[in-house]
Amino acid sequence: MTTRRRTSIGLFCGCGGMDLGAELSGFESVFAADADPLAVETYNGNLRGRAHVRDLSQPFSNLLPRDVDLLLGGPPCQGFSSAGSKDSADPRNQLWRAYLCAVAYARPKVFVMENVTGFGSELPSFLEAVRAETDNGYLIRERDVVTQFYGVPQFRHRKIVLGVRRDVFRGWPWPTPVDKEHHNYTRCSPGLISMESALADLGPPDEYQSSGTLDGRDHVAMPLVGTDLAIASHIPNGGSLKDIPDAKLPAPYSGRERKGTKGWQWYYRKPRPHLPGRTVLASIRPIYATILFPDVWLEGGPGAWSWKPVPREEYTDRDGYYTSPVPPRRLTVRECARLQTFPDSFRFAGTVLEKHRQIGNAVPVEFSRRLCEAIRMMLDGELPPNEPLSAQQMLLSL
Repeated sequence: MTTRRRTSIGLFCGCGGMDLGAELSGFESVFAADADPLAVETYNGNLRGRAHVRDLSQPFSNLLPRDVDLLLGGPPCQGFSSAGSKDSADPRNQLWRAYLCAVAYARPKVFVMENVTGFGSELPSFLEAVRAETDNGYLIRERDVVTQFYGVPQFRHRKIVLGVRRDVFRGWPWPTPVDKEHHNYTRCSPGLISMESALADLGPPDEYQSSGTLDGRDHVAMPLVGTDLAIASHIPNGGSLKDIPDAKLPAPYSGRERKGTKGWQWYYRKPRPHLPGRTVLASIRPIYATILFPDVWLEGGPGAWSWKPVPREEYTDRDGYYTSPVPPRRLTVRECARLQTFPDSFRFAGTVLEKHRQIGNAVPVEFSRRLCEAIRMMLDGELPPNEPLSAQQMLLSL
């Protein structure tokens, strides 16, 4: 690793997933900010840099150092997310303009903006504004990525906008995927890290106490109750609400028409243990979320746990009604943190719900580390020969 000091700024930094990746790849944070006090507390308790509680919808550019090496950021995505409100009028949809102001003022050598793929609707406006505000000073590339191909045990589909200042461009800095990327969760690929590989050694979780805090313990399962418990008990690995026969559906789903909504495929999804996890969200609701733990038996003991997945066919009756032989549960804070590639030493501030929210809003640390390492290598002149600009990329940069 180079001994040259490389600097970074983190905006909308959350608990620090993206910034930690930059730190691990050799960048030194000189400014970071987020509006969430608990996320900032988490950041400051784990990273070498210091974050500030700041409403980034208000003017802040004058606080930034100029000519830094790297500007990172992930403006809130709830208005674009398929798992969010999808409200075109959500004021958070315009927070990319605050990020733009930072690019125009600080003039970083490289900027990286991460968002959900739904941000594509705003991308033309963002690209046009960057060109106008920086006198066309950046080559810009946007790319949809699936982080499971970059050392992350999680199928997480996101959009990355990468800008490199023209005077420092030496080729596009991008990490090498372990296999050709695709967007099919059920398709196996060489080099992917399964949920079992990432989580099995944690063993069984501790019992949850009703106080709402974890008392410093992160491997604690929030219980399922009521309808959530009744439904999760009958969802096999790889299945969802659609796998429960009509006659067995509990309220409020019994009697509903199954056509015309994707909810049947998305609700109460249970992952496949031999594949990477589903997208970690900022919620623990099994409805339209990916928080359920797979049905497995734990075998072994401390330090040597292994998973034995429950075979669906052995626990499904002639009517197609599956009943799990193991108690269904949610993923724990530590399991979600593992899927987001936070180190086990990383500690999150707040209640269990607040911890899950911070983790789900973060960028996977390992993906960020690999991307930032490629950026650092490009800046230091160590980047291997890269593909030239294509015609489409040239159009993006004009």
